[in-house]
Amino acid sequence: MNFGIPGKISERQQVVAIILAVGTILFILWYFLLLPLNNHRERIEQDIDAMASELAQKNYLLGEDALQRKLDAEVSRYRNLEKEWQNTVSYMGTMVQRDDAPTSSVGHIDFKVALFTVRQRLLQKSRTLGISLPSDLGVDETIVSNEDAFQRMLQLRVVEKLVDLALDLKIKTVRGLRPLPPIAHRTGANQVEYFREYPLELDLYGTQDNLYELLDVVLEPGNVFVLRGLRVEPTERSHSDLLNIKAVMSALVFLKNPGDLASAPIKTKNDRPRRAMGH
Repeated sequence: MNFGIPGKISERQQVVAIILAVGTILFILWYFLLLPLNNHRERIEQDIDAMASELAQKNYLLGEDALQRKLDAEVSRYRNLEKEWQNTVSYMGTMVQRDDAPTSSVGHIDFKVALFTVRQRLLQKSRTLGISLPSDLGVDETIVSNEDAFQRMLQLRVVEKLVDLALDLKIKTVRGLRPLPPIAHRTGANQVEYFREYPLELDLYGTQDNLYELLDVVLEPGNVFVLRGLRVEPTERSHSDLLNIKAVMSALVFLKNPGDLASAPIKTKNDRPRRAMGH
């Protein structure tokens, strides 16, 4: 008679028990041994990748010859940019480089004489071309005792250049001119002013061709003017092909030569002394 004493475990149950035991042992090994090692390996790989990226940014992974080639290429690029900058300054400086060019010592009388001369010349030119032009050119001849005559003279030169441009493009009507306050551009730790921007607001009547020609001139390489703002609307006149053109154009006046702006000397391989070699 069987009083509930369990019988022998079958082979199937033994296999299941062995599988469960092995699985438990493998999980314990993975969780307490392999998983920490994998996490540690991933952290080490991340540290290696970060260090390699930092070294690559500083070019420490390159050999000396490769670094020297990169330096020589950058030096050549720097010198080309410096030459380009010198040419730009030289060209754009022609706006004030003339026989009666303003200097920092210009006086108030000099400004008034120059204003009278410019007005007479441009008004005569406009009458010859049949183009309407404000008689005062938008430039106030009144100058107070403490006002900078040099700055007023530069503003006059900008007005003169732009009015000459408008007349040469056969703009139908120059309705208004208004010099805006100059904008200083500075550089370096000492904020040295190296060039100044003289904007001028223009109000013109012109054809679509006049507008395209004006934009073409602005986009030409070496042009001394930059376009800061433009608004074009049809005129209120019926059956008119004229456009109401409102523009703000600026001339850039360089107050310092590029060589006057201190920069760190750059040396190539040939410029540096050779290291002593061992015997």
